[in-house]
Amino acid sequence: MSNKKLRRLLREPLLHFGLIGSLLFIGFGQINNDQEMADNVIVISSGRVSQLQSLFESTWNRAPTPAELDNSIEGYVREEVYYRDALLLGLDQDDAVVRRRMRQKMEFLLDTGSYLAAPDAGELEAWYAANQQDYHQGDRLAVEQVFFGEYPEPETIAQSIAELNSDQTIDPGTMGVGTLLPGRLGLSTSAAVDNVFGQGFFDQLIAIQQEKWAGPVESAFGVHLVRVYDRVPGRTPILSEIRDLVQKNWREAKAKEIRENDYLQRRSRFVVEIERDDES
Repeated sequence: MSNKKLRRLLREPLLHFGLIGSLLFIGFGQINNDQEMADNVIVISSGRVSQLQSLFESTWNRAPTPAELDNSIEGYVREEVYYRDALLLGLDQDDAVVRRRMRQKMEFLLDTGSYLAAPDAGELEAWYAANQQDYHQGDRLAVEQVFFGEYPEPETIAQSIAELNSDQTIDPGTMGVGTLLPGRLGLSTSAAVDNVFGQGFFDQLIAIQQEKWAGPVESAFGVHLVRVYDRVPGRTPILSEIRDLVQKNWREAKAKEIRENDYLQRRSRFVVEIERDDES
């Protein structure tokens, strides 16, 4: 073939399209082959082996033997084989458990980032100021009690109060009726006291003069005489006293905020159409 004919052939558009098509065909074939090889190859990296070994050690509190480590690796391979084939069959689709787990993993990634974050200068102080009511510590009382049953005689109550207040040597445990309720509670919150004696018992103690026996005070079990022998008024601690707790709560709130903002941003990319059955 002469040079003139060769140059004319090289300028032919059909030849150009043919060459391009051949290159694309070869390229896509190579990509498909690479993808097929990747799909058929399971790589167990040294990092994965170390992870499997650590998991064994945390479970059994000892290092695995070579055979046990081989079993762990084979177990991982078995899991990977079924996982890949399950994806090919589309078994991950329309599965509520899988959907929920994937959402949890996405949120976990966001939460991990928020827990690594530290508040900017003044941010923790401002957050604490806005949420101080959550850290208020209520009154705490220390109380001594004598149980007199469900329906004691008023005269018995009055006489017992007079005796206990006039003679400090009387043992309160010798009075009243037997009970499994504690005779004394050290400094306790309202929740702790009410947990023992029933809802509302602590509120009745607030108005009682300290170091004086008083009553009758009703509980979920019956009637008591009580003596408040110590009292710590409620207060809101300053930030420096509970900084670690406040920072922990701030991070939890930050994680929730980041998660919600992330969802709203992702949600905005979608148009949601809800089909409902016509209501009669």
